[in-house]
Amino acid sequence: MIPEINSYNGIKDELKFFTTSGVRVKLLISLNKGRMTIDQLRSEFGYRTSTILPVLAELKSKGLISYEDRCYGMTPFGRIISSKLTDFIEALSMFKTQEQFWKNHETHVIPELFFRNIGSLVRSQVVEASPADLFEVHRHFLKLIEECKVINGVSPFLHPELPDMFRMFAEHETAIRLVVTSPVLELMRERHGGVLKRFKAMPNFSMRVIEEDVGIAFTVTENILSLGFFRPDGTYDYNTDLVSDDPAAIEWGNALFEYYWHRSADVTLPDTD
Repeated sequence: MIPEINSYNGIKDELKFFTTSGVRVKLLISLNKGRMTIDQLRSEFGYRTSTILPVLAELKSKGLISYEDRCYGMTPFGRIISSKLTDFIEALSMFKTQEQFWKNHETHVIPELFFRNIGSLVRSQVVEASPADLFEVHRHFLKLIEECKVINGVSPFLHPELPDMFRMFAEHETAIRLVVTSPVLELMRERHGGVLKRFKAMPNFSMRVIEEDVGIAFTVTENILSLGFFRPDGTYDYNTDLVSDDPAAIEWGNALFEYYWHRSADVTLPDTD
């Protein structure tokens, strides 16, 4: 039997316990943010004391919360459970509100490690171009990054403006790290060799090449994360990006960038000749 099914069979009662009561879920999430009195909990949710107390007793009996100095708070074990429950809720919320985006793009290319906390992207928005303005998404992207001091990007395709765009930012002392695939590097050599050599003379610009296929294009800065994907037919969707300025999404994006950065190799000057 599939190991995950075995795991489910062993914890299905616990899963039901955590997901079938809105009161339990709300208490677990709230107490994970900080200790609260019964009056604070009652005020937070509008529940009667007679509704809250039995649920608190249940959670306490399972070692999830503690009661001290007239305040309820999470135990270390409860904090772990609450955090994973929150991840699950945020992931489902994201897939519900952005259903078409996730259904219509090849998002399975996200490395498995990063799918585990995909809920970090819950406070993202889908930016789409209108039929009358096909370059709207790209202009929006440029506006988002124009004041950034740090730009990290991964690109599996060569946008015609990419080399000059990064050259402009690098000349304004923006710290840039870029990962490209081997086919993209070859195109850059053929079409933008002069720009590449100028890049290599800039101490604030670094580029690496990755030999494996990459199916996700993204840029992450200190302020923003912008993600793009291919469609099921194999074409890249220039007209739609997933964008977030939420700290959790930016942290997720930075970790994803480091994943690709450490799987790639430096592009040295002889490589650009």
